[in-house]
Parts: sequence; C-alpha cells; structure tokens
Amino acid sequence: MFKNLAVVLLVSASTFTYAEALKVTVLNDSHSKNNQAVKKQQQEEKVEEKIESEAGPTLPLVKKVENREERRMHFGITAGINSPEGTRGSTPELGVDIGFQPLIPFGLGLEISTSRFDGADDEYHKRTTMLVRGTYNFGGDTPVIRYSYFGLATGAIWLNDGTELGIAPLVGFDVPLTDDHGVSLGFIAKYLFVTSKDPDSLLTSAAVKFWF
Repeated sequence: MFKNLAVVLLVSASTFTYAEALKVTVLNDSHSKNNQAVKKQQQEEKVEEKIESEAGPTLPLVKKVENREERRMHFGITAGINSPEGTRGSTPELGVDIGFQPLIPFGLGLEISTSRFDGADDEYHKRTTMLVRGTYNFGGDTPVIRYSYFGLATGAIWLNDGTELGIAPLVGFDVPLTDDHGVSLGFIAKYLFVTSKDPDSLLTSAAVKFWF
C-alpha cells in the first residue's frame, strides 16, 4: 500500500514538474515573441524617423553641413538649346557644371558653356559663358519639388568683339537615377541678360550629374 502511494506521489510530482516546465517554456516563448515584436516596431520607427529626417520640410531650415551626403558635391555635363532674342536662330549649347552645398539649403557652383549662332554679319559667332551660381535647394517628400532649386548666376561672357557681364535667374531639378543618389538626370532653364548689344538668351538644358 505504501509502495503504491509512493508511486502515485512520484507520478504526481513528475506531472507537476512537467506542467511547470511547460508553463515556463510557454511564457518564455511568449516573452521572446513580444520582444521580437517590440524590436521590429522600434526598427520600423527608426526607419520612418530616418526617412522623415532625410526628407525634411519643403523649405529646409538653415543649418551647417554635417556629412558628405549633405555637402552634395557634384560634376555635371549639360546639353541644350540657346535661344537668343531677335532674329538670330536657336543653336545647341554644351557645358560643364560643378558645385556643392556649403550651407543647407544653399548651393554654390560654377558653370561653363559655349554656343555658336549667326550674327548680324551673317557669320557664326561663338559665345562662351562662365557663371558663378548661387541656389536655394528645396527639400521635403513631394516628387520632383524635393529635388528642385532656383537661384541666380552671374559672370563673364566672351564674345567675338570683347567680354561682357551676364546675369541669369535660373530654375531646375536633378532627379536621382540610382538608389545611392550617385547619378541624376535633370533640367535647368535660365534667362541670360547681357550688358551689351549682344542679344539676351533663354537657355534650356538637360543635365547628367555625378554626386560624390
């Protein structure tokens, strides 16, 4: 009788121990799943915060550049149309563009371009421009606008009969072609005022830029 009782007690104790161990295992699994869910949620929140911080407002606040991406150094090649005022016909224009962002959201750059068009004497005249450009760069998450900018360029214009001063308000955008924003395709339009009898011009160009 005592032997049977001992067996019953032993079985009961084993069953209780197994049940407790199973309960602990279930609780541990539940805690582990909860922890994983919390970590996943935290990671998602961090990603959202990063996206928001990178996008920022459409009109970014003025602040210092803190890393290479914010500096936005680039080299570009432009190709477009030079459309002078008056009776002169439009002509192709080629150029290069370099620049960076010394202070958010302002850009600073240098652009050199050249074109040839027919003159009053029925000969083709070459015009080369070298303009220093200052821009205001938009931000935010609105398509195209977040990659847009406007500004003013000024510098020297070399003509057949001398050198003149040029001033050009401008607007443009550069849309990334790669995930790392290493290459972009953009468009720029500016109206060049010339301080001489040489005609003012509307310049429209496509631009391929490489960002460093």
